[in-house]
Parts: sequence; C-alpha cells; structure tokens
Amino acid sequence: MGYFLMKGLGPVSSLLESQLRASVRRHGVVVWLDLDDHYSAFADRLQQLHRESTLPYPVYGFRGSFLELLLALELETGAVDPMPLVIHVPGFSPETVHRTPLFELYKAGTQFQRAIETLVNQAATGKLPREMVAAFLAQGEITLDGADAWLSARLDAETHALAASLRSVSLNGLFDDLLGAGTLAAQVAEPGHRTALMTQLRAMLGMPADWAERFLSQPSGEADEVAFVAAGWALCVEYVQDLKRPPVDDRLAPALRLPAALVTACTALCQHLRSSYAAFYIGVADDTSGWLLDEEERTQPEDLGATETFRFEEEILLAGALDRLGSGHWQPVLDWAERRADGQSFWLRQDAARTSAWRLLQVIARLGVAIEAVGDRLGAADLTEAVRRYVEAGARVDQAHRHLEQQRLALLYPQVQAFDRIRAQVDRVTGLWRAWADGWARDFSQLCRSEGFLPEPELRQRNLFAEVVEPLLDGAGPTALFLVDALRYEMAEELFGLLANTAGSQIRLDARLAELPTVTAVGMNVLAPVASTHAGAAKGLAAPPGRLRPVITDRRLSGFSTGEFTVTDPETRRRAMQSRVGGTTLPSLTLNEVLQRDAASLRQAVSKARLVVVSSLEIDEAGEKGVGPAFFDPAIQRLRAAWRLLREAGVRRFVITADHGFLLVDPTRAAAQAHGRKVDPKRRHLLSEQAADHVGEVRVPLTELGYEGTDLHLMMPETTAVFDTGQRGRGFVHGGNSLQERVIPVLTLVHRHPAGSDATAYRLSARRLDGVAGLHCIAAEVSLAGQGALDFGGRAEVELALRVPGVVAGGAEMAGAERVRVDLCQVRGAARLSGASLRVEVGRPFELFFRLSGSGETRVLVELFHPSAEVSLAPCLVDGRFAVTATRTEEPPIASVHAEEGPRAGASAEPEPWLERLEDASIRQVFAHLETHGRVTETEVIGILGGARAARRFAREVEQHALHAPFAVRIDVVGGVKRYVKEGVGHDDTDQG
Repeated sequence: MGYFLMKGLGPVSSLLESQLRASVRRHGVVVWLDLDDHYSAFADRLQQLHRESTLPYPVYGFRGSFLELLLALELETGAVDPMPLVIHVPGFSPETVHRTPLFELYKAGTQFQRAIETLVNQAATGKLPREMVAAFLAQGEITLDGADAWLSARLDAETHALAASLRSVSLNGLFDDLLGAGTLAAQVAEPGHRTALMTQLRAMLGMPADWAERFLSQPSGEADEVAFVAAGWALCVEYVQDLKRPPVDDRLAPALRLPAALVTACTALCQHLRSSYAAFYIGVADDTSGWLLDEEERTQPEDLGATETFRFEEEILLAGALDRLGSGHWQPVLDWAERRADGQSFWLRQDAARTSAWRLLQVIARLGVAIEAVGDRLGAADLTEAVRRYVEAGARVDQAHRHLEQQRLALLYPQVQAFDRIRAQVDRVTGLWRAWADGWARDFSQLCRSEGFLPEPELRQRNLFAEVVEPLLDGAGPTALFLVDALRYEMAEELFGLLANTAGSQIRLDARLAELPTVTAVGMNVLAPVASTHAGAAKGLAAPPGRLRPVITDRRLSGFSTGEFTVTDPETRRRAMQSRVGGTTLPSLTLNEVLQRDAASLRQAVSKARLVVVSSLEIDEAGEKGVGPAFFDPAIQRLRAAWRLLREAGVRRFVITADHGFLLVDPTRAAAQAHGRKVDPKRRHLLSEQAADHVGEVRVPLTELGYEGTDLHLMMPETTAVFDTGQRGRGFVHGGNSLQERVIPVLTLVHRHPAGSDATAYRLSARRLDGVAGLHCIAAEVSLAGQGALDFGGRAEVELALRVPGVVAGGAEMAGAERVRVDLCQVRGAARLSGASLRVEVGRPFELFFRLSGSGETRVLVELFHPSAEVSLAPCLVDGRFAVTATRTEEPPIASVHAEEGPRAGASAEPEPWLERLEDASIRQVFAHLETHGRVTETEVIGILGGARAARRFAREVEQHALHAPFAVRIDVVGGVKRYVKEGVGHDDTDQG
C-alpha cells in the first residue's frame, strides 16, 4: 500500500490517475466527461496535487461558469503548442458537450470517460476474487472514495503472512515455484497457506470460487494439485476465448465474462506452461479434455480458432481437413495447414508424424486451390497469348504439383498420421492435375494446329543467342550463359525469387517457346547460333532467315548444321559460339566444375573471355533416373551458388536458360498411348515419313517448324499422355508439345557493381538425437565464430542443407553411399524449411528431422552444409551413422546429386575411413574383424581387448561404437557362445573368424 499512501490516493483513485496521465502523455489536451458527476472532488484533489508539484500536468474543472474556466485556460491553450492538461467537465456527455464553449477544445483534444464500476473492476482485477468484486458492485450506489476504502480494506484484511508476499509474485513465478518444488510448494499442505494461495490464484486468473470442487472429484491438497486446478481453469479460458461459438458446456460460461486483463493472464500462463513445463501441460490438458466430452463431441473445425489448447482440437482439425479435401473445399484446408505445417503448434511438436500429415495436406490443398483458380481451359487466341497465360497462371499450378510430388516422396510414409486417407487425397488431386493439364494441352495443340507451331520471332528459342546473349557482350568483362537441361519455367521463377532482391542489379525473367521436339539434342544445340539468320546468311546460303538445318540419322534428330559447323554436343556448341563471339577463349564449364572452384580460380579461368558457358544436365539426369523430385530443389540451390561464385569472380552479366521443360506424370495411373510398333516412338514424340493423322495425336511437318532439308513429320500425343514404348514408365517425360515442356525460362541478370562479401565467419555445430516416428533427428546451431564477434556483425539467418558425404577412396565406405536420398521432413526451434534447405537463426538452436532412403539398407554419415556460398561457414559432419531405408526407387545420379566437393560449394573434405573415428585401437581391431569376417565371438573380443573386464565394458558400449560403422551390430548367443554379428549375416552361417 506504500504507493497509494505516498501519493495520497487510494487504489481505485490511483488507477484513475494513471489512466489520465497516460491519456495526457499520448494526446496532450484531455477533456474528461463526467455525466453523473462521480469525480468532481477527485478532480479538485488532482488540482491541489499539481499546485504542490506532485502531479506533472494541470487539471481544470468546470464549476458552473464557462467564462471563468475559459479565462483560466487562456494561458495554457493560447500558445502555438498547447500545454498538456486535463479539463474535467461534469454533467456532460459526448452528445451534449458540443453545445458548450468547450467544443473547440473537445474537438482538438481527446475525450476521456470512465464508469465507476469499470474502475473498480480494473483496480481489483488480479488482487481479489471475482465474486468478491461482484458482491461489492451489487450493493448499489458507489462513490470513488467508497471504492477506495473498500478495496484498501479488503487488501489490508488479508492478515495471513503469506497473502501479502503472494501479491508481489508474478503468476508465472507462482507456477515456477509450485512446479519446481520451491518454498510455496513446501507450505501448501498447511490449510492456511493453501487457502491464501488459492485465493490469490483465483484473483489473478478470475477463477470461480467453486472451480476446484467442480474440477476435482477428490482434492488432496498437494502443491501440484493446486497448480493443476489453476492451470485447468487457464486452459479453459484460452479455449473459450479462442472458440468461434459459445461453449456447449455451461461450466465454461464464466470464462466468457472475464475482463481482458484476466484473459491475457490466462493465455500467457498457458503459453508459459507449454514452453517451460510441456509434460505438466500435456497432463492437465488431457485430464481437462476428459472433463469436456460434450465440447469434443460437438465441435466442428470451423468452430476453432488459431490456438489448439487441447489435443482433441488438433484431432478434430485433421479429420475435418481430410473430409473437406474429399469434397473439394481446398481453401479452408489450406488456411488451417498454413498455420500448422511449420510445426509451431504445441501438439504438432509432440507428434512428428502429425506434422508431416499437415505438410502433406498443405501441398494437396495448395494444388487444389491453384487448379480451381486458373480454370480448365487455356483460353488463348494465339501462341503469344498462350505463353502469357501459362506464365501468369498455369505455371503456378505446375509448381504446386511439383511441390506435391516432392513432399509425397519425402513425407508420405506409413508412419504418417492418417496415411491411407492422405495417400488417397494425393492420388485424387494428382488426378485433377492430370485432367487440368490434359485440357490445357488439348487446347494448346488445337491452337498450334490452327495458328502454327512456330511462334513469333521474339518467342523462338533459336533466336535467343542473337537477341539476348549477344547484346550483353558489349559490356566490360565476361558474360555467363547457363544452359540448364530441363530447367522448367516455374523452377526458374523460384530461382528468380531468390535473386530478385540483389542490390544494384537489373533482373528479369522472360519466357520463350522451345523448339520441337522438346529433347536435349534439339533444345541445347539450338541455343548456339545455328539459325540461318546468324550463320547461313553469312555464307550466302539460300535459306531464309531463321531457318534450321537439322542433322537427322535413322529418324533421330541429333543437332543442327550451320554450313560451317555441325553442332551436336557441348564442344561443337562452344566452337559455334566462339566463332560468333570472337576472342581468344570461350571457357565451357559444367556446373560441378564451377562449384568445385573458388572465386580466385574462376576469376583466372574467365578473365580473358567475353563469354563463359556453364552447362548442367543434373535435373534431366535425376528425372530420367526416377529421383527428379528429390533433386529439383537442390538443383536450384546449386544454380544460385554457381551464380554467386561467378559473380565474385568478376562476372556481372548472366543469362540462365533451358533446352526444354518436362512433365511429371504417374505412369501407373494412365495407360500408355499406342502408336504402331512399340520400338518406333519415343515417350513423347516420333519422327515419321508418313503424313498420317492419328486419334489423340498432333502432327506437324518439320518444314512448318522452319527445318530445311527434310520431309519428316513430327507426331506427339495431344495431351500429357506418353507413347507405349514397351518399357517401364517413368514419371519424368519430355519431347512433346505441352506448355510444361515448351515454355522455357530466360533469366537475365545485369549487376552494376561487383559482388560484396560477408567477412563475418560462422561456426556450425550439430549432434545426433534419438529419432521419432521413423525420422532421424539432429540438434544443431549456427553461431558467430570467434570470441570477439559481435551480435550485430553478421546475418540474422543463414541457409543450410543436409547431405551424405562422398565415398572415400579405397572403398572403405560401403559402395553406393553416394546414392542415398536425403529428405528434410520438419524442424523445431529457430529454423524453417524452404524446399530442400532450411533457414536458421544465427545463435539459436534448432532440431532437424529427416529421412534417408536408397537402393539398399545401410548406415551412412550425414553433414550439414551451407549450400549457397553466401558466407564463410564450414560444413559440420554429425557424429555417428544413420540408417538408410531401402526403397525400390531408381538410384540418383552418381556424385552430381549428393557428393559435391570443393570448399566454396560447401562440401567437406573427403571423409576419413570410418574405423579412424573409433579412438581406441583395440576397439578398431574388433570392428575391423567384424567388417572382414561378419562376426566375432566373446572369446575373441577378450583376446583382442586384453581381458574380460574390457570385454564387459565393450558389451555395454557396443551400440555407441557401432554408430561410427556402416553396419549395425547385433548380439547372438548360439550353443551358449556369445558373439557379435554384423547386421545382415544370418544366424545359421558358419563362423568365418
């Protein structure tokens, strides 16, 4: 009570003054309307406090004469900047004050009103139980002095020694003591202490007087029970306040009538318990939800807000989301999933499989929303409009479909919650995508039949070199041309998004139509200057501008002839470009070669060139091997890293383009389309001498494509179907006329300034944790390196990715470790997933959940690394090995997917032989014996380790040692003989050791 005595004010009056003070501070002139004249005496008292220099702002009052008041205010309000002040106006309301001479001041200042009942409630909130306050207010006429006297008396009436000290402790502090076996917890058993504590908790949380009796059937009086009762009320308040309908259970009705301050206290306590006492919170929530069976039974997903207080809310939402997906209500599911797929929901953090389910629902709903938004018809009058329509709308659908296929591969495993239902919805929405893609493909095929397959010159792939690349060569220094096999337009959009905010740069993304058929031999080679407008015209050939001379052998198109060059492979493309560009050198590098170098090495390689060509086949190779979705996001990361390295090497102009796009289709869900003999067609096209039209196909003579010297006809499915080639189908296809295959990106970047560098060094640490729900887990943190590093000296976030390191020389690792697929599934803590990488907050820990799969069961090392070469951050190899799940999936491309090396690519040095990670030489000898012979007996272990005691210790620690081995170790007892067996060696095999 010292605060009130010092100022000469009671607790209610003190609150009123603090509210006036805050309003004056914010608004300056405050007009205090007091219709029922509750506060005249108090306003006069404030005037006196100001005269005594105790109150920092003046208070003026209307006491019957407006003239007298205005004269008193004249000095205060006549200045250019009026002084902050309060004008008390009893007997007037907002409706009547406009008829007074104070109206101008009223309009210029701010209005202040307070009902006496509101003040009493606010002053007593958190200090007295709610029913005590209600009883006082029910007495009738209330005055400010009376309210001050009553509240002061009630607070002073608590004579128990514990009561006064409890009022000085925060709500979170009370629970920390109760749950942490503090001093309060030790005193709760005493009846007086328990009563005082419960009274204080009722006041702080607005808990009804009979709550404990209604909530507990047999109270015991223990400290954790007091915390349990109070926490149960707080959870109910949070649930009711978040609910979008009134509660069904009448016992929850008091939670609707709480003042805002008490609601805030309850929700803050719930958050504190979730973050600091998760196990306690789960127990309270589950027990309380058992008390709310009517709520659980009658709650619909639309009734729930943003917070899942109880576990049953999360279960209702997941079941409801699946129901709504089945009926095609995509947007509500997407809204729910967007709030939950990041794993920040408390209940999802307890259940990794449920988080994976929500991430799958997110991509399912996102694809459904995208399809619904763009419509099932292309709606274009010519090829130019068709390209624009695809770029502005269709690409969003294909991007959503690709993300779905990536998440299907990474997350759709039997351990996932509601696996069968989610799998059915994945199949259903991919069927909707196929119907949409077929519809657009038919429309585009018909448009090509009527308007021609060859677009206007500015959209032709064959003109790209002359119209885009050559104009950039006039600047100082080299220009980089990236030729990326199968970089689909929507993937380039993601890359564009990652680069778009580069300072001092002009970045644009355009689209062109790839030449037909959309295969590498056509698209890659036509990106060289092979059209007659560039090469043929100079030699006096008769070909009109823009014509192409294809190289065709056995009805297979392998490249183009310019008269001077036959362009069919990377080297002949390079020679054709150099002939056009001039200069002494034109470096041609693979993407791997760029990533294996540092900026200084690259600068030396490109310094004398006008043009440098960077080629990448990785996307196409991964797709052809059946693991494209697992590699699409890493491919975008690698392109960004190569761009950054070349920019640091002095390249300021870039063109990134592709030979063709691709389709992702499910060959198991659609029959292949027959065309004559199965050996004749490729998957999406064939060349034929016959000018025959077939049902379900589109045909174009090569001459209509501007191809010289051939009378062949190109035939393609008019939808997304594939031809029946007699071979096992693949989901990754190209060669046809769909917009997904034909629309290619042209990403140009012109940087006005050299690349800046981030001189801050970072350190990455990681350790293995126990896996959950079939997922592996590691804990990690990125921190500033060096003890002298300042927090403001670096970035807030850094990008990381996970991979399996390369195979060591000599074959010490198991063969094929480089063919393991890494799927990032979810994160906890200070990180967020972004495709195949994650953005982590510097200086804060996080946990990463992931899955490993490959062609065989084995155990491999993993390392976190920085994929984009933005900062100085060495990779971190996680101690111990992780099991790989065998799948039937085709193995990914060797080395190009997972085993990149070189310091700026973020790769670690070649891993040491796994035996070297075992520190004890004798332990290494035991595991070397296991590696060679497959088993070792306990007698042999005793002999190797030098005694029975060491052997017993080995038995206790064998699992920890085995974490470093590429195989698991089991213990068998056969015929009374104990032996250690390399996993995979049968029980009945004869001993080889």
